[in-house]
Amino acid sequence: MAILVVRIEDDSTLLMNEFFDYNGVCYGLTRSREKNDEICINLEDFYEGTVQSECLTDVPVFFVQERDGSWCVTGWYRKAEVRKRILRPSLFLEGNIRADVRDVWLLTDENRTTTFTAHFGERYYEVVEEDDARYQPLLKAMDDGSGRNAMLRYDCVDIFLQSTIRNGYSACLRECERLALALMREECADLGDIKRLEVCGRHAAILNGREADGYYYEAMADEQLGRVRQGMKAIEKALRIEPEAADLMAVKGQLLVGMNRNEAAAQWFHKAWSESGDDDYLLLEGRAWLLNEQPDNALVCFKKIEDPMILDTAGINLRDMEQRWPPVSVRSFRQK
Repeated sequence: MAILVVRIEDDSTLLMNEFFDYNGVCYGLTRSREKNDEICINLEDFYEGTVQSECLTDVPVFFVQERDGSWCVTGWYRKAEVRKRILRPSLFLEGNIRADVRDVWLLTDENRTTTFTAHFGERYYEVVEEDDARYQPLLKAMDDGSGRNAMLRYDCVDIFLQSTIRNGYSACLRECERLALALMREECADLGDIKRLEVCGRHAAILNGREADGYYYEAMADEQLGRVRQGMKAIEKALRIEPEAADLMAVKGQLLVGMNRNEAAAQWFHKAWSESGDDDYLLLEGRAWLLNEQPDNALVCFKKIEDPMILDTAGINLRDMEQRWPPVSVRSFRQK
């Protein structure tokens, strides 16, 4: 299998992006994280790749950063799934390279000494085939290199709740609302803010377990941190209190996506849309169907969205989708 080499724009964000342990999985990206476009990778660049391929599996991936005019190996995924399209497991994380944390290795700063002769051009990746002179040195670096898997954890976050928050439900809830709004606007300073939201939500639920809000905020934070089973417990408690709340249904859908239960997630997003009429939930449902490799169902969802800006912002082109899949697949939708 050929090696995928990806360049890192800013190594200060490694622990928030390529080397963040999200529910036992790390996500890398083959395009810029700053330019927010949808163009990732052409799998035909791999000898094994074809036009029809949506993903390749068991691909060795190296991440390199530029230092003093040369490219140095930062870390690697020993084997990974590389997809054409971006996966978004949470608001702050995205990637089209997915690997089990046990196959991920991040080198300490002093061990980033292996150099790589790069030919990236304007792209953020290149593919090194077995007949390339750079292939064997990269594999040797993977076998010989020392790293610290412990750097992938972000559990040791110092959380301090002020006495007014600790003792007052309303104050605790206001802090939850502030942090949740920052999360939705992608304005969180770091994962510490999300961890704080988790703790505040849990504490709100302790102070007033008759209301769904505390459980909701706890589940929202857990979903972002990849603690999906813990978040599922919280959201189930919230739904028992408010079984018809669309926002609670949507969080459950997000948690189900984190558990790779994409069909069930799509059904919960559909419930949220049916309850509220909010087209954003249709977008989430369509993405869940795509993750479940059911593009026909996704197309049906996307065509129900009335606001074209929702699709444009998400980078979804309906005409392109209709042309991408076989006509017999689209006919079943047109005949309804």
